[in-house]
Parts: sequence; C-alpha cells; structure tokens
Amino acid sequence: MSLKFEKNTEAFLAVLTVVLGADDAGSLEERNFLFSKVKAISIFGNPSTQDFSKLLGKVTDDVYSKLPQADGAITAAGIDSLLEAAKNALSPDLRKTLIATAAELIDADGAEASEKALLDKIRRALG
Repeated sequence: MSLKFEKNTEAFLAVLTVVLGADDAGSLEERNFLFSKVKAISIFGNPSTQDFSKLLGKVTDDVYSKLPQADGAITAAGIDSLLEAAKNALSPDLRKTLIATAAELIDADGAEASEKALLDKIRRALG
C-alpha cells in the first residue's frame, strides 16, 4: 500500500511520526515539543490540543497501517515511499521547515544514532 496525502499538515506530521519512532521510544520531551512547537507552525492553524491529538493519531495510524514494516519498524522502502509522498505534498519552504523541525525533535530527548541516520535520509530526500 502506498501513502498519499490530501493535506500538507498530514504530510508534515507523517514524517515527524517516523522520527518519533526512530529510537523505539517516544518521550515526554518529544510529545511536549510536538504539542508546543509543531502545532504552532502556521499550516496547522493553532489547533486545540484535542484537535491536534486527533490529527496526530490519524496520521500515525495511516503511516503504520499503510507502510511496510519489519519487527514493528517501518522498512527502508517504506521510509523512502513516505518521503517521496511528503515531498510531493509540501512546498520547498515547508520541506525546509520540516527538516529543521525534525532536527529539533530528535534533539528534544537526546539524538540517538538511528534518529541521526533517519534525519540524514530526510535531508537528502527533502532538501
């Protein structure tokens, strides 16, 4: 199954969803980062915490139900597919914002090697 985004907000959050999962553990720092920093990005329209949670849950479900996985992690081919779909859905400016946001997100709780590798892949695909 492939992923296609109807809205740029979904594409943006989908990439951040895989960044969250890159170290196999979401943290309170990452959650706080998403809810304060990301939801304040203009494309999201400053939604309520409840609306943002709903959108994040929907996007996370879509990503993990539509992309191939191995041992609970999205495969490299799945990541490539996601990044291609996100690139098609986001303007160059939003792609720059997404790369910067992903970098900040991995630093929210200390960047692991797996997160750094994913960030490099995101930079190559969207930069």
